[in-house]
Parts: sequence; structure tokens; C-alpha cells
Amino acid sequence: MLVQSSAYQLQSESGILSGRALGERLLDQMTAHLRQTPPDSATPLDFSIIQFVDISAADEFLCKLLMRIASGELGTRYVFIQGANESIRETLEAVLKLRDLAALCLEDEKRLILGVLKTPMREALEVMLKARHGTSAELAQRLGKNINIACNRLNALQKMGLVCRTRDGSVQGGGRQYYYEAIV
Repeated sequence: MLVQSSAYQLQSESGILSGRALGERLLDQMTAHLRQTPPDSATPLDFSIIQFVDISAADEFLCKLLMRIASGELGTRYVFIQGANESIRETLEAVLKLRDLAALCLEDEKRLILGVLKTPMREALEVMLKARHGTSAELAQRLGKNINIACNRLNALQKMGLVCRTRDGSVQGGGRQYYYEAIV
């Protein structure tokens, strides 16, 4: 089962995250923090005390962190954004689009998808966010698609770090069935 680990509080004396050098330091700190969280966990990246993030810093820490998650380097550890003001969300959205990446953002009780996510994947993710968890068979039923399509979409979303594949089980007649959870 997916657990939410304690938030990683982004900090800056000035309230501004600017430049590639700072972004690189943040990436190293976040990576170290995530390596200490348990597998099958989602960590909020908390921007609540940050006022501004520039493109260079966001590209250096957020995009590279998401690429590490997608590569499997961090195992089954995931991140999502919280506490980001409108300016920060717009900057993160822009940099994610430049890198063809996507991230989830929690704003109050609303879950937002930032970045690039093609329509079929966005539909599948929105269903998972609403349902919170399920199997590929359940997603297929909710989407009105066949199970292979649902399975492919869930696998892709899992590799992107947007859903977590938490356990598997056997199905009658052989094979495996995986269970997926939304990370936020």
C-alpha cells in the first residue's frame, strides 16, 4: 500500500529559488531525502514558503528528479507538488512542457496535472485520481476500453511516476494482476 511520507520543505532565505547551481543542490538534497523514505511512498514537495522559482532552477531540480523517478533510480518513491502559488505553478508547468514531463500538484483538495500528458493518458490518470486505486480491469471498465489498453496506460503512468503499482496477484487461468494507486 502506498504511504505518504513527510513533506520535503523547499527553503530559501529570500523565498526565491533561482539558478542552475541552486537547482543542482536542491536535486542532490531531494534525492538524498527520497532515498531515506520507504519504498511505495509519495513525498510532497512543499513550496509553501517559496514565493518565486525561475525556469533554470525548476529545470535543474524538478525535471531531473522526475527523470530519475521515471528511470527507476529511486525505486518506487514518488513526488508531488503542494503549496505552490500560481506563479510557481505556471513556471513548473512551463518547464515540464519543455521537457515533455508531467507532475501532480495538490492545491487545497484539488489535484492538478502539470506539464505534458497526452489525452488518453490524461483520461486514464483522471479516472485513477477519482477512483484512488484499482486494477487494470477496473480501469478498463471505467474507461470503456479493453484491458490491454488500460494495462498499457497504467504501466506508462507508473513509469512516469504518476501512479504506483503496489502489489500483484494471480488471476484465474494464470497470469498476474497488478493493483495501482494514485500517488495523491
